[in-house]
Amino acid sequence: MNHDYDDFLQDDIKTSTKNDHIVLEMVHSDLLPSHSFVFMKLTVVQGFIGLITMLFCPQFNFSLTNSYELFHYFHQNFGHAVCMVLCGGIFLGTGALFASSIMTQGEVNRIRNSKFLYYTSLSIVAVSSFMTFGAEIYLDLVSFWMVGSISSGVILFELSRKVKLKFA
Repeated sequence: MNHDYDDFLQDDIKTSTKNDHIVLEMVHSDLLPSHSFVFMKLTVVQGFIGLITMLFCPQFNFSLTNSYELFHYFHQNFGHAVCMVLCGGIFLGTGALFASSIMTQGEVNRIRNSKFLYYTSLSIVAVSSFMTFGAEIYLDLVSFWMVGSISSGVILFELSRKVKLKFA
């Protein structure tokens, strides 16, 4: 095996500058993907998972199934504030768990370095989407929802990332 490596080092194979550049670009994009690509991928993952969570936890009284049992349970037992924190946490937290487990290591590192910015932006996109589809948004409720969504997104993304590293 060492002999093969020595042969490789002594070989005078020259590659073209164009091929070197292409390989370096591929490695660079794998290790350091663009923020816009990572955010778009994170948004798509969150959109898919968010739709699933809306089957049982209606965000701002906006549900896909008109099933409000879980919402009413939390609302009656814990009040508006806790209910909205939990709904926001479930909405972005489940997406964060899923996203960090399917994204590449370069993408995960990119999110990790700016996780508060990513999850704040994602929360704003989610609330804007709810408003676009006609959900009733109130400042006090959206504030609690965003606290839950941002904090759970950041915490659960980091937790999932650590679990992925441990078992990878």
